[in-house]
Amino acid sequence: MRRGAAAAEAAGVVRLAHDEETLDDRSLYRSLGALISEFPEIVAVAREAVRAGEAVVFGAPNVLRGGSHTGSPGAADMVGKGLCTVLASDYYYPAMLLAPFRLAEDGILPLEEAWPLVSANPARAAGLDDRGTLAEGARADILLVDPSGPVPRPAAALAGGRLLRFGIG
Repeated sequence: MRRGAAAAEAAGVVRLAHDEETLDDRSLYRSLGALISEFPEIVAVAREAVRAGEAVVFGAPNVLRGGSHTGSPGAADMVGKGLCTVLASDYYYPAMLLAPFRLAEDGILPLEEAWPLVSANPARAAGLDDRGTLAEGARADILLVDPSGPVPRPAAALAGGRLLRFGIG
């Protein structure tokens, strides 16, 4: 495991740990350069990662389902406690668009605070500092969302400031 971690480090690969069950797991993976905790199995691991300034990932589908299908900490609950910094698509990619709206609808976070969970925060965790925000010098990747239907849907997408699709969804 250490050789693999060293090779990843040498290649500049961002590493993450998956399904950490104990604080010792977090310490081990941190020592291997995995500074992202994905789907921690206990609240204490998420709390420790946040304390250390590391990204903590939970599944966006978990937000939509109202909890974990495996009995792990619920994503919306972790967001509400400040113990989730990134929402991942996991097994259902549309969840990344829908989860921030659900968090806002459920009163957990306002939309402007929930959206970075699927934009700026994952980009930063992956080392993609030119993405995820609207700022001078950034790529200008923009997703326009129409929230007026039964569920929010993409209306247009721009990447690098260029219109890719209009009227999608």
